[in-house]
Amino acid sequence: MAVSVTPADFTVGVEEEYQLVDPRGGALRSRARTVLANDWTGDIKPEMLASSIEVGTCVCYSAEELRAELSRLRLEAAVAAEAVGLRIVATGTHPYAPQGGQEFNPGKVYERLRDEYRSLAYHQSIFGLHVHVAIPQSLDRVRLMNAVRQYLPHILALSASSPLNVGEDTGYASFRSILWRRWPRSGPPPRLRDEEEYRRIVDDLVRTEWIDAAGRIYWEIRPHHVYPTLEFRVADVTPRIDDALVIASLIRALVVAAAEGVVTEPRLPIASQQVLLVENGWKASRDGTDAEFLEEEGDTVVVRPARASLLELVGQLSEISERLGDGDSLALLPELLERGDAAQRIRRKAVELGNAPAEVMHWLAEETVLGLGLDRRMEQRDE
Repeated sequence: MAVSVTPADFTVGVEEEYQLVDPRGGALRSRARTVLANDWTGDIKPEMLASSIEVGTCVCYSAEELRAELSRLRLEAAVAAEAVGLRIVATGTHPYAPQGGQEFNPGKVYERLRDEYRSLAYHQSIFGLHVHVAIPQSLDRVRLMNAVRQYLPHILALSASSPLNVGEDTGYASFRSILWRRWPRSGPPPRLRDEEEYRRIVDDLVRTEWIDAAGRIYWEIRPHHVYPTLEFRVADVTPRIDDALVIASLIRALVVAAAEGVVTEPRLPIASQQVLLVENGWKASRDGTDAEFLEEEGDTVVVRPARASLLELVGQLSEISERLGDGDSLALLPELLERGDAAQRIRRKAVELGNAPAEVMHWLAEETVLGLGLDRRMEQRDE
């Protein structure tokens, strides 16, 4: 499967989901339609719940382009929200709002989801970061997925930003991922033979009306049903743009490394691979970058700190990332590890602020627009 590739073969795009919050108390507000009415760009999209909005970048050829796109989109979303007296926040869960009670956006698709998923849909107040990497037509997306899926826990650990839920410290770094795994067809994908097998599975589910559309496959990584991409859906949305860039650059380099044969499937039996993938995913949800993972080493399985595994991975991928034009962004990963994942920083700040919802949410809103010209607290720029 190894091929010679260029940056233009593996473009990247990112989708981010934001919370809409009251600027005084920080509570969620179901006012997406009002925000959309004040969006002059057409770049802001609705989500199922009216307390959230979504943005998606254009196709990007480098991390520098991606930074510019994410900065532009966050600024547009923040301005549209502030025009109607709201702010945006980028974390995997709202730290204090109840899981439920938010209004739904109108639309037949959302009605179908409510009918199908019932209480799960009503308690779906979570916010993710999705990364798309384009795959040349000559390559099989599922075979690439088989090679890179072992790193889904690493990506989740880096992105973890949801330690608080309904006003309580959950003990998890990414409680969003725990809530999301309640849904059918979520979690890590199975190991499939090739894209033909994947299409047959999707066709069978749609033909029998088990699902109404291919998009109801919610795996943490999937061949996208519209775009010629692999879509990584495992990550929490991150308060800081730098963290999102690290994650996107890591994902893009991993996909190219798989295409070039640098990253390959584990040699373990398929069932063993799946067990380790699920176990590591749970540890990433609980402990973020402080997690330990079960990893293949020779003919055995060993326990390794996630931090050590991530730093080794950066070294392995650095040459590829430089060729892609993403080297500077991937080089921020050690800094992220030193600073701590977002979940650790949110925990520390919540304690420092006495777990006062209004103050914690104000700090998170400032983190979300840090460096965009809208942040009001200069000290956060120096953290």
